[in-house]
Amino acid sequence: MSDAPVRVGFVGCGRQASASWYPNFATIPELDLYACCDLQAALAERNARFFGARRWYTNLSDMIETVDLDAVMVVGPPDMHFECGKQVLAAGLPLMMEKPPARLTAQAQELADMAEGRGLITQIGHNMRHAPGVQKFRELMATPEFGKLLFLESRYFMPSPMWQEDLDYRAGWQYMIFQSTHAVDLARFLGGEIERVYADLSVGEGGRFAIACTAHFDSGATGMITLTGCTPNWTCKIEAAGDARAHLRLVNLHTLDFEPHSPEGGYQPSPGIPSQSYSPAVRDNAEKRGGYWGQMQAFARAVQKGASGSPTLRDACQAMVVCEAICDSIERKAPVDVELS
Repeated sequence: MSDAPVRVGFVGCGRQASASWYPNFATIPELDLYACCDLQAALAERNARFFGARRWYTNLSDMIETVDLDAVMVVGPPDMHFECGKQVLAAGLPLMMEKPPARLTAQAQELADMAEGRGLITQIGHNMRHAPGVQKFRELMATPEFGKLLFLESRYFMPSPMWQEDLDYRAGWQYMIFQSTHAVDLARFLGGEIERVYADLSVGEGGRFAIACTAHFDSGATGMITLTGCTPNWTCKIEAAGDARAHLRLVNLHTLDFEPHSPEGGYQPSPGIPSQSYSPAVRDNAEKRGGYWGQMQAFARAVQKGASGSPTLRDACQAMVVCEAICDSIERKAPVDVELS
């Protein structure tokens, strides 16, 4: 256990990494961006200069072998995550990656098995778990005023991508691993393990689509995972109902409404937690609202304490297993039991 900043080697200097990850290093005292790496020398040199890394590399093995690192972060396409992830874990270093950890579920399971076999700390970039609005939502779910969870809906609407055949795997898989996995991970984070799904798909012009999926949780709660690739803008919404007759709603990670039941009847302020709205602070660029800042700080603190990150590579595997089950249910037009990875 150490309070010293975690010396990070960062692999990937592309658009997503540069916009949503790198800017946070300057304001997270637990992190020290020591080196960055990209196959394109110009990008690696640029990010080292822009974000203050001491060294830059074009080869991951060189970075790992020549720099005394505490952890490695990897952000890029899924195949890169899988190959670089294996190298980092083989070197015995804690690993944080953007989601998905691999293109195929079996590959993600291979990484999780490898990390657990070596006792290594891992964390996957399901950033929304670390959004302040989601954290507040979960905190309120745990109160007596909310009660036992009865129903949870995780909604994720997108203008794209389209529902299309994946020549190497299965229809809609690109959407599943890049987009729907957000809704699935939030459902698991807030509702617990998903035991069974029953999904229906509607496809329109140009591959625009909608999915309605019922979900049964191991807690006994029921819920919905609703997904689209046909709306004009991105929308993320979470709603929950508890047996204390309370209602929680979070829209786009930044507007949360909590309506507890009043003994006098209706949704009136109660002696416990009154009805309330909540909007977290927002930063420019890689904003706190989206959870990127929080997930990076959480990983640094996990490494400092020698504790597990959240969500782990195993969580990422399970989210992909649920996505597989949704696809299976669509194809079979029947409920599908979800196995544990």
